[in-house]
Amino acid sequence: KQWYQRRVRASPPTAGTPTSLTASATPSLIVTDKEVPTCTCWTEECNYCSNMECTVQHDLTSSERGIQVSTQLKWKKLNTLLLYDQEGERIGYFRFSLSAIYLTGCIGCRAPGALRRAKAAEGKTSWVFSLRDGVVQIKIDGEVLYEQKLVGECRERYAQVRRYAFHDMTCEDTFLYVPSEMDTGLFWETQPSMIVE
Repeated sequence: KQWYQRRVRASPPTAGTPTSLTASATPSLIVTDKEVPTCTCWTEECNYCSNMECTVQHDLTSSERGIQVSTQLKWKKLNTLLLYDQEGERIGYFRFSLSAIYLTGCIGCRAPGALRRAKAAEGKTSWVFSLRDGVVQIKIDGEVLYEQKLVGECRERYAQVRRYAFHDMTCEDTFLYVPSEMDTGLFWETQPSMIVE
């Protein structure tokens, strides 16, 4: 448990929060479901994933849709989501590749063969990560290819997830922004050229 707390509370390098990404009541520029780049938060501009303006506010624990991401799935390269509570405290990481699946402090296992077989033959694969009601799911083409129910401390901790940011990913990958469920920070709103047309 102590190891888990240290991993979760680990602080990134200190950097000043950019004035261009301070809190604002400005509504999101995106008004319909749209593919948006998954640019990494591990930048000075995002204060190395500590600036909440670089997160997506989304209650994954009650969302029926989860988050849909389009990336090239590879054997070793991990797709990473940093998960936060409402106040911006980092809860843990969800990491996923064709070889393994991780959820900080709670899940560490090989990816099932069905998931590897479901990836696109070429190019990007669209996959969905869900945490609804304490159940971790990965779906491709609407089919559940991995599922794990969280219990005890794990369920209690990840029930607090209200935000996430992208890490170890590029602006060439995308996620489906759903305005009825999600709110984006100024990281997206001040850079409309990042929005995929």
